[in-house]
Amino acid sequence: MGTDLKIHPFDACLINGYSAHALDLDDVHSEIRGDPSAIILSLLHSLIEKKRDRERFYEAYLIGIETMKCFAQLLGAQHYEKGFHTTATAGIYGAVAAGAHYLNFDSEKFAQAINLCVSKLSGSRSQFGTMVKPLHAGMTAQSAWQILHFIDKGIAGSINTIQAKNGLISMYVEQRENPFEIFEKWGDPWAIDKPGLWFKLYPCCSANAHAIDAIQYIKTQKKFSVDEVAFVDLYFPPNGDAALVYTHPQNGEQGRFSVEYCVALLLLGEALSIENFSVDQIATDVNQVMKKIHRKYDHRIPVKVDSYPKDRYCMVKVTLNDGRQLVSRVDAPTGSPGKPLIMEDLVNKANTLLGEQANTLNKYFAGGIEGW
Repeated sequence: MGTDLKIHPFDACLINGYSAHALDLDDVHSEIRGDPSAIILSLLHSLIEKKRDRERFYEAYLIGIETMKCFAQLLGAQHYEKGFHTTATAGIYGAVAAGAHYLNFDSEKFAQAINLCVSKLSGSRSQFGTMVKPLHAGMTAQSAWQILHFIDKGIAGSINTIQAKNGLISMYVEQRENPFEIFEKWGDPWAIDKPGLWFKLYPCCSANAHAIDAIQYIKTQKKFSVDEVAFVDLYFPPNGDAALVYTHPQNGEQGRFSVEYCVALLLLGEALSIENFSVDQIATDVNQVMKKIHRKYDHRIPVKVDSYPKDRYCMVKVTLNDGRQLVSRVDAPTGSPGKPLIMEDLVNKANTLLGEQANTLNKYFAGGIEGW
């Protein structure tokens, strides 16, 4: 996408999926705990030359996100906390469901495609902070493309790989009485509508966003220099920082998954820019500030009903050398459905990423909004 170059659709899945996820500037869904569009849209765009149907394309996208959400919920929170990258593991089901709908598979072929997904299920969070993490999105889109074409050519396997002995549930899902109750709530409401997608403002993991908003608010309320900071405490709920796997990142790529790096940059007056998340080595002054930053967990801090994602927050407490404390808590960060971006934010994001190529895109969306 975004170029006149043409390659095989299978290869396009890899390139588009990787490109969409590489900067961590795509979208995220809290009930998936992953990034749906990078995979689903990359797969669907690879099918356009085989069949062009705009309405069905949109339907397929919605179905893909709904399916990905359902399988993420089936796999459960512990799936992610054990180390699985849900973008890839639940994402294979979402992409295959989207593609199967777009290609108008009948119920038998649809079932075969979904049941083949377990044979392609993979993705480890040990790759966070490396080039392989966004590669998961491209590889998953490719796997979905393969599955759809295998089934379309007549490959057939078990149609009970979810519930069967040695199937998905027995291998990956914690014990639950009725695992399929999740699917009974299909489309009620649609995942893309409630809670909706979270569009990122910064090229880093969305788990940083609460702390980013909090430290930015503190800086607007009180002027102070970084030399005046004695230490900074970051309070998270249990596992609220699970995705932020680096406390002492060595480079910008690891810094995408380090709240210490993000907060240190902001305290130094640096931007959360693509360039700062692309450095080969963390600057000395940033390292010195990161040593002042500590994560804490206090079970006495209550969660709020309007938090996003559910039961998540970050409270930032900056203690200055003279003993003064500056505190801010964020429960729904900017870009999340609880505090969505305005059109100006989205236009600025497009301009930053695409330059002049954003003009056509911006005109299209502006015209669409005015026509609603």
